[in-house]
Amino acid sequence: MLEYKDKFILLFSPQPTPKGRRIAPMGLLAISSYLDSEGYDIKIFHSYDEEYYLKALNHLDKAICVGITAMTGYQITDGLRFADLVRRKNKTVPIIWGGIHPTILPVQTIKHPLVDIIVKGQGEITFTELVHRLDKKEPFGDILGLTYKKDDQIINNPERPLEKLEKFPALPYHLLWNIEKYLKKTDYGDKRTLSYITSQGCPFNCRFCYVSNSSFKSRWDSYSAERVINEIENLVKEYNIDAVDLRDSNFCVDEQRVKKICEGLLERNIKIGIIWANARAEQVNKYSPETWRLMKKAGFRELLIGAESGDQDMLNLINKRSTVEDLVKCEALAKKYDIQLIESFMTGFPPLTDNAADYEKSWRKELSATVDLASKIYETNPLARVFLFFYTPYYGTELYKESVQRGFKEPKDLESWGRIDLSERVTPWVTDEQYRLVMLLRILFMFKRITSKEFLAMRQYRLKNKILKYLGIYALINQWVTFRLKHKFFILPFEILLKRQSA
Repeated sequence: MLEYKDKFILLFSPQPTPKGRRIAPMGLLAISSYLDSEGYDIKIFHSYDEEYYLKALNHLDKAICVGITAMTGYQITDGLRFADLVRRKNKTVPIIWGGIHPTILPVQTIKHPLVDIIVKGQGEITFTELVHRLDKKEPFGDILGLTYKKDDQIINNPERPLEKLEKFPALPYHLLWNIEKYLKKTDYGDKRTLSYITSQGCPFNCRFCYVSNSSFKSRWDSYSAERVINEIENLVKEYNIDAVDLRDSNFCVDEQRVKKICEGLLERNIKIGIIWANARAEQVNKYSPETWRLMKKAGFRELLIGAESGDQDMLNLINKRSTVEDLVKCEALAKKYDIQLIESFMTGFPPLTDNAADYEKSWRKELSATVDLASKIYETNPLARVFLFFYTPYYGTELYKESVQRGFKEPKDLESWGRIDLSERVTPWVTDEQYRLVMLLRILFMFKRITSKEFLAMRQYRLKNKILKYLGIYALINQWVTFRLKHKFFILPFEILLKRQSA
């Protein structure tokens, strides 16, 4: 049973999707680092910890504050649900919000009655200073990086200058009192995978990405290679992990850092798998063969590539600064060194004109090119994972302004932003036909992978699946999906029903 001191800090990590997985909350751990070293009692709960956080709410009279982090989307909805529970239990405890969305839209966010204070941007120092003041019941109006309400007025303080990541303490994973629930299995046989982060931001400025927002300044900063090696080694010793799930926005910016990390892991004989390493195709294409070999030898299982589109015109529109050929080359390189790629695509970018017929031609051309690229990817590597999402307008990005001009209705309150979801269409120009085709393509991409002989060879199946494999049913489905993608034959989408039956 969890015990609560006379003064404690309650932090809540909302769920990013209604049925998402549990991921260690990097941001909440980061803002806890100084306070934990000072001896503060910090309780961190995930949305799945309902039994425990409901009990914690009974102790709010002892709480210094409650903290909630949120990206744009369902995390806001889940965070508001929790904040409402807090406020029903205690009318005065400060409810503090932080994370990407409150940072981008602090003035609109603070207007919500369930938001008392906002910590903008890097929260390590700002949150620590705020807790000190709240603990002592002192004024906090001079703290940089805060937005708050006072006497029915909104005070939006200047942003705090960004600090180097190397300055901050290691993340206090021991605050995850149920850390075993954060350890996951992978497709590669790893059984104890823990989320970890080594850098912050991205130096590029893709026109759709929140990192291009002025609040983040298209800036990339990272831990040193030595620090990454030390921290991974400590996590292995402390929690017996066998893999790390990297949560960096762009892990592969600096090839020399990547190389040093790999060399350090190998020199210390640290046995670790590395998944979900975010990269750009044109970046890793420039890596030397030696670096690729080191990555494989050091435990890299997969890279996450923001492919975005198979249509070069769309890549140019979003300022991706890469080419379709870059993506094809990257898949071949990854295949050569036996590192899997996760390819993420989008569709439904803002129309260039108000003419509906022109937009239809555009999206058909774009999706056709994406299907062609996906087919090439599967030819190179049948185990590749291809995901397809809808373009989602994020406030402060360049494409957001164009989206509003083309008819996207700006969310005017926090609840409305909570309904923004990149898995669903939220823009008015995506037609019903385009929506249905995207839904089908998602399933075809999934079936293409999981019915391949390469994928089937990786898995241990129940008797029913073994029979289907023996009878050649999986091979037939794979051939049918290949036919559909090659010939753009998308009528009679029975695969949607098939997926529902297997769910």
